[in-house]
Amino acid sequence: MFSLKSLLIGLSLVTLSSSAFALTSTEQRDYDRLISGDLSQLTMAAQSIVANNISNTQVLDVLAEFVAQNYLSAPDYQLDSIAWACRALGESDSARYRDLLYRVIKSDAHKKVRKHAKKSYKRLPKSPVEQYTIGSINLEQLQALPKKAIQSRSIEEQALLDISHGNVLEIKRLAQDYAIRSDASQQVTDTLAEYFAQNYQQARKQQYDTLAWVCKGLARNTDGRYKRLIEDAAQNSSVRALRKHCPAHIKGKGPYYQVGTLNLEEIAKQFN
Repeated sequence: MFSLKSLLIGLSLVTLSSSAFALTSTEQRDYDRLISGDLSQLTMAAQSIVANNISNTQVLDVLAEFVAQNYLSAPDYQLDSIAWACRALGESDSARYRDLLYRVIKSDAHKKVRKHAKKSYKRLPKSPVEQYTIGSINLEQLQALPKKAIQSRSIEEQALLDISHGNVLEIKRLAQDYAIRSDASQQVTDTLAEYFAQNYQQARKQQYDTLAWVCKGLARNTDGRYKRLIEDAAQNSSVRALRKHCPAHIKGKGPYYQVGTLNLEEIAKQFN
Protein backbone atom coordinates (compact mmCIF):
# COMPACT_ATOMS: atom_id res chain seq x y z
CA MET A 1 0.00 0.00 0.00
CA PHE A 2 1.22 3.50 -0.79
CA SER A 3 2.50 5.23 2.33
CA LEU A 4 2.96 8.98 2.45
CA LYS A 5 5.18 8.64 5.51
CA SER A 6 7.46 6.17 3.72
CA LEU A 7 7.69 8.52 0.75
CA LEU A 8 8.61 11.46 2.98
CA ILE A 9 11.23 9.41 4.80
CA GLY A 10 12.67 8.24 1.50
CA LEU A 11 12.84 11.79 0.21
CA SER A 12 14.57 12.96 3.38
CA LEU A 13 17.17 10.21 2.99
CA VAL A 14 17.83 11.18 -0.59
CA THR A 15 18.19 14.79 0.48
CA LEU A 16 20.63 13.89 3.24
CA SER A 17 22.76 11.68 1.04
CA SER A 18 22.81 14.05 -1.90
CA SER A 19 23.56 17.17 0.13
CA ALA A 20 26.47 15.71 2.09
CA PHE A 21 28.87 17.65 -0.15
CA ALA A 22 27.64 20.83 1.53
CA LEU A 23 29.06 19.72 4.87
CA THR A 24 32.40 20.98 6.12
CA SER A 25 35.16 18.46 6.73
CA THR A 26 34.40 18.39 10.46
CA GLU A 27 30.64 18.10 9.92
CA GLN A 28 31.13 15.28 7.41
CA ARG A 29 33.27 13.33 9.86
CA ASP A 30 30.67 13.73 12.61
CA TYR A 31 27.85 12.81 10.23
CA ASP A 32 29.70 9.62 9.25
CA ARG A 33 30.29 8.81 12.90
CA LEU A 34 26.60 9.26 13.72
CA ILE A 35 25.40 6.85 11.07
CA SER A 36 28.14 4.30 11.75
CA GLY A 37 26.18 2.44 14.43
CA ASP A 38 29.37 2.32 16.51
CA LEU A 39 28.70 3.56 20.05
CA SER A 40 32.19 5.00 20.60
CA GLN A 41 31.91 6.86 17.28
CA LEU A 42 28.54 8.28 18.31
CA THR A 43 30.02 9.60 21.54
CA MET A 44 32.94 11.17 19.69
CA ALA A 45 30.54 12.81 17.27
CA ALA A 46 28.50 14.36 20.10
CA GLN A 47 31.67 15.59 21.81
CA SER A 48 32.91 17.09 18.54
CA ILE A 49 29.58 18.82 17.94
CA VAL A 50 29.88 20.45 21.37
CA ALA A 51 33.55 21.35 21.01
CA ASN A 52 33.21 22.79 17.51
CA ASN A 53 29.86 24.58 17.98
CA ILE A 54 28.30 22.67 15.11
CA SER A 55 24.80 23.92 14.35
CA ASN A 56 24.14 22.26 10.98
CA THR A 57 20.60 20.82 11.10
CA GLN A 58 21.58 18.04 8.71
CA VAL A 59 23.98 16.68 11.35
CA LEU A 60 21.91 17.53 14.42
CA ASP A 61 18.74 15.87 13.10
CA VAL A 62 20.58 12.56 12.85
CA LEU A 63 21.79 13.02 16.42
CA ALA A 64 18.23 13.85 17.52
CA GLU A 65 16.91 10.64 15.96
CA PHE A 66 19.57 8.66 17.81
CA VAL A 67 18.35 10.18 21.07
CA ALA A 68 14.70 9.54 20.18
CA GLN A 69 15.34 5.88 19.46
CA ASN A 70 17.49 5.14 22.49
CA TYR A 71 16.72 7.35 25.49
CA LEU A 72 14.18 4.95 27.01
CA SER A 73 15.85 1.63 26.35
CA ALA A 74 19.53 2.54 26.67
CA PRO A 75 21.55 0.06 28.77
CA ASP A 76 23.99 1.40 31.36
CA TYR A 77 26.97 1.30 29.00
CA GLN A 78 25.11 3.58 26.57
CA LEU A 79 24.03 6.25 29.04
CA ASP A 80 27.10 8.44 28.52
CA SER A 81 26.43 8.51 24.78
CA ILE A 82 22.80 9.55 25.30
CA ALA A 83 23.87 12.18 27.82
CA TRP A 84 26.46 13.62 25.42
CA ALA A 85 23.89 13.62 22.63
CA CYS A 86 21.42 15.58 24.79
CA ARG A 87 24.16 18.03 25.71
CA ALA A 88 25.07 18.52 22.05
CA LEU A 89 21.45 19.27 21.14
CA GLY A 90 21.29 21.83 23.93
CA GLU A 91 24.54 23.56 22.98
CA SER A 92 23.37 23.85 19.38
CA ASP A 93 21.21 26.78 20.56
CA SER A 94 18.48 25.55 18.20
CA ALA A 95 14.93 25.61 19.55
CA ARG A 96 14.17 22.86 17.02
CA TYR A 97 14.97 20.21 19.64
CA ARG A 98 12.97 21.54 22.58
CA ASP A 99 10.01 19.14 22.14
CA LEU A 100 12.30 16.12 21.96
CA LEU A 101 14.25 17.12 25.06
CA TYR A 102 11.03 17.87 26.94
CA ARG A 103 9.77 14.39 26.05
CA VAL A 104 12.97 12.92 27.49
CA ILE A 105 12.62 14.96 30.69
CA LYS A 106 9.05 13.75 31.27
CA SER A 107 9.84 10.12 30.47
CA ASP A 108 10.98 7.14 32.54
CA ALA A 109 14.49 7.39 31.13
CA HIS A 110 17.47 6.96 33.43
CA LYS A 111 17.95 9.94 35.76
CA LYS A 112 21.36 10.70 34.22
CA VAL A 113 19.78 11.08 30.80
CA ARG A 114 16.90 13.19 32.17
CA LYS A 115 19.37 15.40 34.03
CA HIS A 116 21.32 16.27 30.88
CA ALA A 117 18.15 16.65 28.83
CA LYS A 118 16.75 19.10 31.38
CA LYS A 119 19.94 21.14 31.42
CA SER A 120 19.94 21.30 27.62
CA TYR A 121 16.23 22.13 27.45
CA LYS A 122 16.70 25.13 29.73
CA ARG A 123 19.46 26.62 27.62
CA LEU A 124 17.57 26.45 24.32
CA PRO A 125 15.73 29.55 23.11
CA LYS A 126 11.92 29.52 23.18
CA SER A 127 11.51 30.90 19.67
CA PRO A 128 8.63 29.35 17.69
CA VAL A 129 10.39 27.16 15.13
CA GLU A 130 9.48 23.91 13.42
CA GLN A 131 10.29 21.04 15.78
CA TYR A 132 12.22 17.95 14.82
CA THR A 133 9.79 15.15 13.92
CA ILE A 134 10.74 11.83 15.47
CA GLY A 135 10.99 9.15 12.83
CA SER A 136 11.66 11.54 9.95
CA ILE A 137 15.11 9.98 9.64
CA ASN A 138 15.64 6.23 9.27
CA LEU A 139 19.04 5.46 10.76
CA GLU A 140 19.14 1.89 9.46
CA GLN A 141 18.54 3.03 5.90
CA LEU A 142 21.17 5.75 6.25
CA GLN A 143 23.71 3.15 7.35
CA ALA A 144 22.86 1.09 4.25
CA LEU A 145 23.38 3.99 1.82
CA PRO A 146 26.58 3.97 -0.27
CA LYS A 147 29.22 5.83 1.66
CA LYS A 148 30.52 9.06 0.20
CA ALA A 149 33.88 8.58 -1.46
CA ILE A 150 36.45 10.22 0.80
CA GLN A 151 39.75 11.38 -0.60
CA SER A 152 42.59 9.27 0.77
CA ARG A 153 44.73 11.37 3.11
CA SER A 154 47.82 10.55 5.09
CA ILE A 155 47.72 10.91 8.89
CA GLU A 156 49.75 14.11 8.59
CA GLU A 157 47.48 15.59 5.91
CA GLN A 158 44.42 14.87 8.06
CA ALA A 159 46.13 16.51 11.04
CA LEU A 160 46.89 19.64 8.99
CA LEU A 161 43.30 19.75 7.78
CA ASP A 162 41.90 19.42 11.30
CA ILE A 163 44.16 22.18 12.62
CA SER A 164 43.45 24.55 9.75
CA HIS A 165 39.70 24.03 10.19
CA GLY A 166 39.96 24.68 13.93
CA ASN A 167 38.55 21.25 14.80
CA VAL A 168 38.87 21.68 18.57
CA LEU A 169 38.45 18.05 19.62
CA GLU A 170 40.84 16.62 17.03
CA ILE A 171 43.42 19.35 17.75
CA LYS A 172 43.26 18.48 21.44
CA ARG A 173 43.85 14.78 20.72
CA LEU A 174 46.73 15.64 18.41
CA ALA A 175 48.29 17.96 21.00
CA GLN A 176 47.91 15.36 23.77
CA ASP A 177 49.66 12.79 21.60
CA TYR A 178 52.45 15.24 20.77
CA ALA A 179 52.87 16.23 24.43
CA ILE A 180 53.47 12.56 25.25
CA ARG A 181 55.54 11.41 22.28
CA SER A 182 56.96 14.60 20.73
CA ASP A 183 57.21 12.97 17.30
CA ALA A 184 55.12 15.25 15.08
CA SER A 185 56.73 16.82 12.01
CA GLN A 186 57.75 20.47 12.04
CA GLN A 187 55.02 21.20 9.48
CA VAL A 188 52.39 19.92 11.90
CA THR A 189 53.88 21.66 14.96
CA ASP A 190 54.24 24.95 13.06
CA THR A 191 50.58 24.67 12.04
CA LEU A 192 49.66 24.01 15.67
CA ALA A 193 51.70 27.08 16.63
CA GLU A 194 49.88 29.25 14.09
CA TYR A 195 46.50 28.04 15.35
CA PHE A 196 47.65 28.78 18.92
CA ALA A 197 48.92 32.23 17.93
CA GLN A 198 45.58 33.14 16.39
CA ASN A 199 43.54 32.08 19.41
CA TYR A 200 45.44 32.29 22.70
CA GLN A 201 44.72 35.95 23.44
CA GLN A 202 40.91 35.84 23.08
CA ALA A 203 39.88 32.19 23.10
CA ARG A 204 36.37 30.74 23.31
CA LYS A 205 35.62 28.66 26.40
CA GLN A 206 35.45 25.48 24.28
CA GLN A 207 39.07 26.12 23.23
CA TYR A 208 40.62 26.54 26.69
CA ASP A 209 41.55 22.91 27.29
CA THR A 210 42.66 22.39 23.70
CA LEU A 211 44.93 25.44 23.73
CA ALA A 212 46.41 24.39 27.07
CA TRP A 213 47.35 21.02 25.56
CA VAL A 214 48.79 22.70 22.46
CA CYS A 215 50.95 24.84 24.73
CA LYS A 216 52.17 21.78 26.64
CA GLY A 217 53.02 20.03 23.40
CA LEU A 218 54.85 22.96 21.81
CA ALA A 219 56.83 23.56 25.02
CA ARG A 220 58.46 20.15 24.59
CA ASN A 221 60.27 21.27 21.45
CA THR A 222 63.96 20.83 22.31
CA ASP A 223 65.34 23.80 20.34
CA GLY A 224 62.85 26.28 21.82
CA ARG A 225 61.30 27.02 18.42
CA TYR A 226 58.08 28.21 20.07
CA LYS A 227 59.74 29.94 23.05
CA ARG A 228 58.60 33.48 22.27
CA LEU A 229 55.04 32.45 21.44
CA ILE A 230 54.58 30.39 24.60
CA GLU A 231 56.22 32.89 26.92
CA ASP A 232 54.01 35.65 25.52
CA ALA A 233 50.93 33.50 26.14
CA ALA A 234 52.07 32.79 29.70
CA GLN A 235 52.28 36.50 30.40
CA ASN A 236 49.58 38.08 28.26
CA SER A 237 46.78 35.61 27.57
CA SER A 238 43.41 36.60 29.03
CA VAL A 239 42.74 32.90 29.67
CA ARG A 240 43.86 31.80 33.12
CA ALA A 241 44.17 28.16 32.06
CA LEU A 242 46.77 29.13 29.47
CA ARG A 243 48.76 31.32 31.82
CA LYS A 244 48.78 28.37 34.21
CA HIS A 245 49.83 25.68 31.73
CA CYS A 246 52.19 27.65 29.48
CA PRO A 247 55.73 27.80 30.94
CA ALA A 248 56.91 31.33 31.64
CA HIS A 249 60.49 30.44 30.67
CA ILE A 250 61.65 28.00 28.00
CA LYS A 251 65.18 27.02 27.05
CA GLY A 252 66.36 27.10 23.47
CA LYS A 253 67.95 29.52 21.02
CA GLY A 254 65.70 28.85 18.04
CA PRO A 255 65.40 29.60 15.22
CA TYR A 256 62.03 30.80 16.48
CA TYR A 257 58.75 30.33 14.69
CA GLN A 258 57.47 33.58 13.18
CA VAL A 259 53.75 34.09 13.70
CA GLY A 260 51.97 34.57 10.37
CA THR A 261 54.38 32.36 8.43
CA LEU A 262 51.54 29.94 7.67
CA ASN A 263 48.11 30.72 6.26
CA LEU A 264 45.56 28.36 7.79
CA GLU A 265 42.95 29.17 5.15
CA GLU A 266 45.35 28.17 2.39
CA ILE A 267 46.19 24.91 4.19
CA ALA A 268 42.48 24.14 4.49
CA LYS A 269 42.01 24.70 0.75
CA GLN A 270 45.02 22.54 -0.06
CA PHE A 271 43.84 19.44 1.81
CA ASN A 272 40.05 19.82 1.51
